[in-house]
Amino acid sequence: MKRVEAIIRPHRLAEALTALARMRITGVTVMDALGFGRKPGHSDIFEQIVIRQGEDHELGLVPKKMLVMFVEDEHVRTVVDTISQIARTGNPGDGKIAVSQLEELVRVRTDADQVSD
Repeated sequence: MKRVEAIIRPHRLAEALTALARMRITGVTVMDALGFGRKPGHSDIFEQIVIRQGEDHELGLVPKKMLVMFVEDEHVRTVVDTISQIARTGNPGDGKIAVSQLEELVRVRTDADQVSD
């Protein structure tokens, strides 16, 4: 089982969640996020901050949505490809998708292990 984290533009969230539901992916957590990437100066800046490192640099924090889900290994590639296609506008700031190995996952309600070795 893998942990999949996707950071996408807020206006792509509904379409991404709809596609995941159609794939019968359950257990998606969605969080509001603010951040910046390699390209400064986005048009939808939420807040300006100043980084001091010799000379002042102004960076804009851009609003994003972060999706976190735990996905069976055989579905990871499909989930990543689907989110990537939906989130892609071709412009800087489209987001990132990270996949990591899950060592342990326990369902709190039942105290049952969800990951088998």
